[in-house]
Amino acid sequence: MDANLRNNATHVLVLLVLLIALLTVLVFTGLLSCNVVPSGCDIFYAVFKGGQPVVLIAHGEEGMGDYKALESILGDRSILSTQVRTLEIDRLTYGNVKDYDLIIVTQAKQICSTKLKVFEYYVNNGGRLIWTGDAGTELCGGETQGEKYPQNDSYLLESERFENGTEKIIGPWARKDYNEQLSFDEFLGVNYKGNYCEFADCKGEAGYIESVSTDHKLVYGLSPSLPFEGNFAIVEMNKDSTTRLVAVLDYGTKLLAEAGEQPWLEKGKQYNFGEKLPFIVSSQVGERVAYYAAPLETIYNQPQKYKAIIEQAYFGMLFK
Repeated sequence: MDANLRNNATHVLVLLVLLIALLTVLVFTGLLSCNVVPSGCDIFYAVFKGGQPVVLIAHGEEGMGDYKALESILGDRSILSTQVRTLEIDRLTYGNVKDYDLIIVTQAKQICSTKLKVFEYYVNNGGRLIWTGDAGTELCGGETQGEKYPQNDSYLLESERFENGTEKIIGPWARKDYNEQLSFDEFLGVNYKGNYCEFADCKGEAGYIESVSTDHKLVYGLSPSLPFEGNFAIVEMNKDSTTRLVAVLDYGTKLLAEAGEQPWLEKGKQYNFGEKLPFIVSSQVGERVAYYAAPLETIYNQPQKYKAIIEQAYFGMLFK
């Protein structure tokens, strides 16, 4: 082999290595689907993750959802039969979140700001996150397990985020941990207002889940309108260019409700939450975060058993 041929071969090899490295980074950040080439996702998880994806169900003690039911659904051979683990959120650390390819948060109304930061770190380092219902809408107070100092969780006021803002609480996902602000509401792309059952008689059918974009990875192939029964979180979209509305719950008429004990709402005031209520929202670079207004297990356990919702949540976050 002459010198020119060797040089050309070396250049091609270097370019190939750089291309593979670039594709890996793009897949890792979610900017490019791992299935851009045939069997690309299988190769990606086998080479860079050491096998098939591992899903963690992170949970607390109270709140919307049933983590044991979700574990059973995800492990069902007729649905996904995926590798699934469960862990209490209090036991999550910056180190052990790296062990999982997808984290689903359910049945976790109370989450400390210190743990919300762990979820942000996880996503910023390539993880995929599904947040559901009213998870993280309750502050922590007093001493937390394993720590010697009291938490200083508090809600963030408009005046603390915006110049000339009011003393009104922004919402439960806008926090302040000591003097450090935490904008988890902007991270998720939505602001929580309350649970449907707090505002209305939630017996019977609440409305219809409707896809805003039928070709989106989280709802691809689903029926464009699915009846939904039960409780769900009422949220409002943040005006953020990185947030995408995937599906809404069509309530059928404007949802008018009087505020109760929600500290971010004015007690006794009637609010108009609209007719098309955000139900599935994606956010962050590469849509690595998805928010579902109801827990996945609640959506699945409808009279018609919405198996495809679970499948699309899993494959949409990890394989597309």
